[in-house]
Amino acid sequence: MEWLGEKFKDLIKENNSSIVKLAKKTGVSRQTVTDWINGQIPKGNHLINLCKIFKVNPDFFFSKDFDNSISVPVHRTRRTAKVTSAMQKDAFEMARTYEVLFKNDANSSVLPVVRVHNRTDEIAKKIAEELRKRAGLSQDIPPDYEHTFSLLAYLGIKVIFRYFPEKIKAYAFYTKIHGHRIVFVNNSTNIIDLIFPVLHESVHAIRDEIQINNGFDTEEENFCDKVASYIQFSDEYVHKVYNVINSLSAGVQVNKLKTYGKTNSHALFGIAKRIKAIDPDFDLKIGGADSNLKKGFPSIGDILFLSNDPRDYVAKISALSPLFTSIILNQIDSITISKLGEMLGIESVLDAKAVKDELIKLKSAAP
Repeated sequence: MEWLGEKFKDLIKENNSSIVKLAKKTGVSRQTVTDWINGQIPKGNHLINLCKIFKVNPDFFFSKDFDNSISVPVHRTRRTAKVTSAMQKDAFEMARTYEVLFKNDANSSVLPVVRVHNRTDEIAKKIAEELRKRAGLSQDIPPDYEHTFSLLAYLGIKVIFRYFPEKIKAYAFYTKIHGHRIVFVNNSTNIIDLIFPVLHESVHAIRDEIQINNGFDTEEENFCDKVASYIQFSDEYVHKVYNVINSLSAGVQVNKLKTYGKTNSHALFGIAKRIKAIDPDFDLKIGGADSNLKKGFPSIGDILFLSNDPRDYVAKISALSPLFTSIILNQIDSITISKLGEMLGIESVLDAKAVKDELIKLKSAAP
């Protein structure tokens, strides 16, 4: 799926408009409109507004080679990175690697879906509370990465761990392949950076996601952000932390937050944002402390490939991604060694033949 910037540019000319006029109409800068022409995909309600202005369907702006069996919605990126057609294309191509695997697997299970029309703060909290219960979390602790992936399994989401190409500037992204809910996870991501975006993508999954060519909107993105934030940081935990640090000096506050982050495996920006929601005057500078905290935590790839032992690797993906592993096991006899290496993203890390042997042993040992 590719955003056709030149087609967008032609449409502006055909309608006797201009970059300046369109920027004013859509409430964005002239540079943003120029970025759209040069290949950046308009986010959320901007795409919807463009469709209304030019009286076209959203898919008018995209190449026709889009395969409806695979959807790659435009979701959050790392920091200020922009979503581009190149990023979308690489994500789509990565998803295409698994098309046959998921096509050959019957997806007959009933999956949890949450459909609400009023995307209020109260509803976001209710959804988060239910999902925290499903993850087996008490109200006073955030989920660690193991709880997070356990929740995804409950939601029927298959997790695929890969090192992302440079153009995919994301910690994770959600897609659907032949009806299967899939979250791709970037192995390079530090585990405390990973939890929030993975929770965000899982909320998209149970929201029965809206594809970009059906008018994906910013309000939905923000709602999923809220739910993910409330899953990660319950009100009880936020108030507990705030009550401890409230009367302390700035330096001591930072050190206390680092202690909470280290103990409960979470970054500092998310909890600081939640505290600011209850105390607008809270404005702690935590950038350096957050960076230092992350140095004490591994990436998810470091965890998967810690020992470079195929048996250990198979045990870890079985625990963190049981649904995807189960599909691999069901088809292991027909998957070539090279294809297995590609799908697991282990070509340059582990011996794919040794990994396949371990998977066959695991399948044989299953009741």
